[in-house]
Order: sequence, then C-alpha cells, then structure tokens
Amino acid sequence: MIHVEQHGPVLCIRLARGLLGRPLAWTAVYWVEGLLIDAGPSCAAPQLLRMLERVYVDRIVVTQGHEDHIGGLALLREHFADAPIYAPRGALSTIQEPERLHLPAYRRVMWGRPRATACVRSFDELDDVVRTPSYALRVIETPGHSPHQVALFEPEQRWLFSGDAFIGGEERAWTREADLFGVLSSLRMLASLRPERLFPAGGPVRRKPLPAIQAKINRLSELAQDVAALEAKGIGVDDIAAQLLHAESLPSTAIEVSTAGRLSALNLIEACRSYNALMTPDAPLPGLAAPPVVADEGEEDSMDSSTRQSTDRDDVQY
Repeated sequence: MIHVEQHGPVLCIRLARGLLGRPLAWTAVYWVEGLLIDAGPSCAAPQLLRMLERVYVDRIVVTQGHEDHIGGLALLREHFADAPIYAPRGALSTIQEPERLHLPAYRRVMWGRPRATACVRSFDELDDVVRTPSYALRVIETPGHSPHQVALFEPEQRWLFSGDAFIGGEERAWTREADLFGVLSSLRMLASLRPERLFPAGGPVRRKPLPAIQAKINRLSELAQDVAALEAKGIGVDDIAAQLLHAESLPSTAIEVSTAGRLSALNLIEACRSYNALMTPDAPLPGLAAPPVVADEGEEDSMDSSTRQSTDRDDVQY
C-alpha cells in the first residue's frame, strides 16, 4: 500500500503491507530535491520505485539498519545505480548482511526480509552534513530505539527528519532492545533543536512539534519514577506492568502473543528499571518541565497529514 503527501518541497511517501485492505503498519519515506530519506520495507519496494519514477533520485540516506528502513535499498540500487547511499557507520553491517537482524516472524510478516546491499557509505564521508541544492541537513546521532540511529535536521527551515527517535502515541509495550536512557537522551536533544516541522518515520507530519516531544519526555520520565516508587513498596514487576500499563488488557495481551513476547509491557517496565539503575538514588529523574495546558497537540497534529486544511503553499495529498 502507498499514500503520498506533499509538504512544500518535501514529499512524504507512506508504505505498508496491506491485509484485507488495511495497512499493517505505515512507514514513511521522504524525498526532497533528489534526496531520498530511508527506503521503506521490502514488501512495498516495487510501489516505492514506481512512485520515484516520477521524480529523480541522486542520493539516498537511511536513518538506521532496521528492515522497515532498509528493505527497499537493494531494488533502489538496481534502478538508481549512480545514486550513492549513506547510513550510520554502525548500521553498515546489517545493510550488507541483513541476516544479522535475526528477524522474528512478526517483523517478517509486517515488513518482509531486506536483501543485502553493497557499497553503502558512512555519513562520516559527508562530515555529517547531507546537502541538496537548497538545503543542508545535519546528521544527529539518536540512539535508543536502535543503537545506531540518526536524525536529520535542517537548521534554516527547522525541519527535523526524526526517524524512529520520536514515535507518537503512548507507550504500553517495548522491544527488549530499546534503551530508555538513550530514548530520553535523544528526545531531549531533539527538543533542544526547537524544530518547527517534524517528519517522523511513523505517524503524522507535525507542525510545531515541540510540545509533543516534551510531553513524550515527561510521560516516559514519569513512568520510570512510578516504576521506582512501586518497586520500593515491594510490588513485583508483573503487578507493576498491570497497574501502570494495563498489561492484563486484551489489546496488550494480543500484542504480546502476536510478537511472541518481543513487544510487551514487561519489556517497558524492565527498560524503566534499567534506566532507574543508572540514576543516583537521591537525584530526581531528569526531564523537561511539563508543557503548558493547550489543546491536544497530538490530535491536532495528526490532522496535518490527513484531513486538516493546510495553510502551507503546495501542501497536497495524492
């Protein structure tokens, strides 16, 4: 499945595997002035290629080495042979040897298996600045969701291509590999940039995203504090998950069963415990001040890429 939006000079291309006419999980790829940011999953690579035949591609970058970001690279390499591909240095090994990902069944179903792609270069060769004719996007390390992950920031336009450093919604389940300390550190760094447009790997394109980023920091910090408080009372991990994340509910159970426990509330509680262990016992957990009480930014922003009338010139959907 494919859905295309235009936000000024930026094309947002959403890709997903369809099941009974519904997307399993959207993944966003962005194009601006010949630069392609991420390559989407292999299951949707032919659709992405057909879309890109309408434009031109002279450079490709990927923000991390997971299959929903690198799955289309092999096909794109075949059709845009002269376009160099850049990635974080730590992600090069999985791009060249995707079997290193050891994909569980649910990830193969949702996104497919990526094929190996050779001759991918490190962002180091660009001095961590990706240039187009009009823009200069700075490469920023954002570990957490993945240890080798980056975001791209255009300081003049204040565009932030966040990859998976920012994931919308309220977390109720996590993977075992995700690192809460890294996630919070990366989110705080992104907030310090004060972006005015957020282009995430999943979820809607957001205008004025700072309140949403700050709210995410606060929610995760407060969750870690709540875990510490309950653990100090001698409450077990299972009961903490049930109390704070409603882990006994049917949706949470279905997620855990369908992913064989790789996405679970318990993983998120354990991530909070690991985060708390890194902090000094008497020091408050770091976090930004709570954002002012305003209309729900998440709901308002979610309309940016679907139904709300845009005031930006040339913002259109296909």
